[in-house]
Amino acid sequence: MASRQQEVIGGQKNFWLHAEADGWDLTHPPTPSSAAIYPCISLETTSARVAIDPAKTALVIIDLQNYFLSPSLGRPSDAIGLKAVDMLLEHAIPACRKAGIPIVWLGWGLTEQDIDEMPPTIVKGFAADNNFRSVRLDDGSVVEGGKVLMRDQWNSAVYAPLEEKREHQDIRIHKNRLSGFWGGTAAEELLSSRGIRTLLFAGANTDQCVGGSLQDAFTKGWDCLLLSDGCATTSPDFARQCIEYNTSEGWGFVLSCEDLAKGVDCMQEEPSAGV
Repeated sequence: MASRQQEVIGGQKNFWLHAEADGWDLTHPPTPSSAAIYPCISLETTSARVAIDPAKTALVIIDLQNYFLSPSLGRPSDAIGLKAVDMLLEHAIPACRKAGIPIVWLGWGLTEQDIDEMPPTIVKGFAADNNFRSVRLDDGSVVEGGKVLMRDQWNSAVYAPLEEKREHQDIRIHKNRLSGFWGGTAAEELLSSRGIRTLLFAGANTDQCVGGSLQDAFTKGWDCLLLSDGCATTSPDFARQCIEYNTSEGWGFVLSCEDLAKGVDCMQEEPSAGV
């Protein structure tokens, strides 16, 4: 961001910079008076312009797993979640690869210990499905679906079209609650150890696991940006609106996957001439 006439929002260890002309600077320089961070990505969100440092940012994709999306399990072929997948494949994932932003695949991956320790209000959500036996895939092959959302099962794997885009350096985190920032997932340690300060959230459901993870991350000090069309929910639309409203007005910022891609395409590698 060009202007250095900025207001400091926050404390010594975690602060943003704000200027009326430039919007919000979330690049986290060492001190408010430090030189501006480059490269940086300027993003147009629904409420303000925001600058982020790609080196301190991660894309967190939540619960886009076979269990929730695969037509092989009888899920609708026109499910709203598949539209979110399309936006991620078309815009967000390529943008993050281009900018060097790491991708975190955060999803259910339960162990027997998790089941023993989970409260009944969560366990009952899986009571209707104990396991999937033979599952016939689109190519005619048959796989064992496995126990519902248990770790290392076909049904808990990343949804196949997204799995094809996973790379060896990506981060895979298993969760055992709606929020991936609760229950000993090690998400906080993994992100902090990499110097990640800003999180781009996508996945399903907007008002459940995405919203729960975003709220916990916000509370624990991460910058939170919601990719609205990279998320989906089967809940009534007011539930989605509630999460998007609160994110835009208080928890962080809201933008589209295409907005992210446009920002990356215009990523500023160095200060503008004369600055």
